[in-house]
Amino acid sequence: MEITNTLLLMVIGIPGILVATTIHEFTRALLSTIFGDNYPKSQKRLTLNPVRHFEPIGFLLMFYSGGFGWGNPVETSALYYKNRKRDTLLVAILPSVVNLVMAVVFMGVYVMLRKNGGNPYLITLLNYMAYYNAGLALYNCLPVAPMDCVKVLAVVMPANQYFKFMQNEKMIQMIFLFLLFFGLITGWMDTLIYGVLNLFGNLLGMA
Repeated sequence: MEITNTLLLMVIGIPGILVATTIHEFTRALLSTIFGDNYPKSQKRLTLNPVRHFEPIGFLLMFYSGGFGWGNPVETSALYYKNRKRDTLLVAILPSVVNLVMAVVFMGVYVMLRKNGGNPYLITLLNYMAYYNAGLALYNCLPVAPMDCVKVLAVVMPANQYFKFMQNEKMIQMIFLFLLFFGLITGWMDTLIYGVLNLFGNLLGMA
């Protein structure tokens, strides 16, 4: 019975990953389209259909780590932007901001249902929704490819410094994945994720 419950909890967590990555990539596609880019629409990425945003390796990594992963990256072109630097930054940063907002929304519903004796499986699902949205946002703050922080650095760092950073990109990625697989990162990232969720919960009077 315990094994069955564990497997059920794992299955319930899958929609949380799909929702988080879909929201992230759809937001990127929408913003780039608003700024004049035709690529996302031509690639049929301007949709909330999770199938269009699914990427198996990123999904499995996210399932394993609890936040470090990705959806199928939306291709964008800054050539269409009126203000390339500003719009590129917004396209890189705002998807994670939207993930954080959605994490707070899901957490609010989670707390409300938990206080009022809601369906335990729905409560668990909402907990995963909040967790994976917050996790995806926070992992994207790390300067590890293919996280969005690397795209931000490309805009804000001087070209020569960014070039030097990218020369070490593969090494940084390998070290990070090594630490990730041996559980040397997930623990403190879990603490950070739940800390952020609790912070927002306290600020909004939900916790």
